[in-house]
Amino acid sequence: MKPYSIDLRQKVLDAHLKNQTSIREIAEKFGVSDSFVRKLLKRHQETGGIEPKPHSGGASAKLTEEHYVLVESMIAENNNITLVVLCKQIEAKTGIRVSVPTMCRILQKLKLGKNKKSAQAAEA
Repeated sequence: MKPYSIDLRQKVLDAHLKNQTSIREIAEKFGVSDSFVRKLLKRHQETGGIEPKPHSGGASAKLTEEHYVLVESMIAENNNITLVVLCKQIEAKTGIRVSVPTMCRILQKLKLGKNKKSAQAAEA
């Protein structure tokens, strides 16, 4: 989720400073939550700033670039490999368990999505 713009933050702060209306009324007026307004006002009182905090990151990736090369080679060997089988083979070779949705995202990142035409042609 993207942080609220500096412009909106400034408007919320100005509304509070000029009108001295309640936090709930300000939140309703600008379509934000009460807690956002409270936190913004608190940050402004403590630091003088209204900028959003920097993104603190997320979970680190389980697979490295070397693993991506391994995935590409597995697909090159067997283009009809399923995601489930691919996950099991990666776990067997690396000891790292990867979920099917994660493997799907890896394939999308590598631009190795399944081609429905080639899958249908293989069935015929």
